[in-house]
Amino acid sequence: MRCHSIVILWLLAITTSAVPIRAHAGECLDAADESHHQTLYQNSDARVLLLELPRIASTQPHCHAHPYLYVVTGESRSSTTPEGKATFSHDWNGGEARFIYTPEKQVIRNESMVPFREVIAETLHSVQYNPFDRSDDRDLFPGDLGSAKPTWTVSFTRGDLSAYKTQLAPGDDANFGSSNHVLIAITDVKVQRSKQTH
Repeated sequence: MRCHSIVILWLLAITTSAVPIRAHAGECLDAADESHHQTLYQNSDARVLLLELPRIASTQPHCHAHPYLYVVTGESRSSTTPEGKATFSHDWNGGEARFIYTPEKQVIRNESMVPFREVIAETLHSVQYNPFDRSDDRDLFPGDLGSAKPTWTVSFTRGDLSAYKTQLAPGDDANFGSSNHVLIAITDVKVQRSKQTH
């Protein structure tokens, strides 16, 4: 039995007022204007980008103007070089997520022979740092049940962004509610909308 994994990002509005995307001090290329990024969605609460890097390719130095959550969509290896700091590398499993409270000017490089992809959800609201939140260096999703249970969901929230990682057994259903959300398939899966009954 082959189970399928998906990540759902809820883009929830909260009562704080939205702020416009702004440039960092000094000149910095906005991530949406960097050639390897593509804007998938934007409203007054959030902006969703897709970063795709071919093998052994790098982004230009770029910035995010707001805190953001990113989900790496498949197994890969990348390195990040924040401006004025040392480069750090990471081996990724599909569906890992990180939240960046204080974005920095950076260059991201694909260190593997397979394409590197991540989906980035920027919150256009401020997010207060919580010292009890898990480190930026660890996957934010709590430990999943692997194959011990065919269908399961784990989740976390940062500010007004919530993320759910779901494994579905063949034939099982998942309810995504009516809020704004982004669905990211980590494995090949056929998704169809079922009729809702009231």
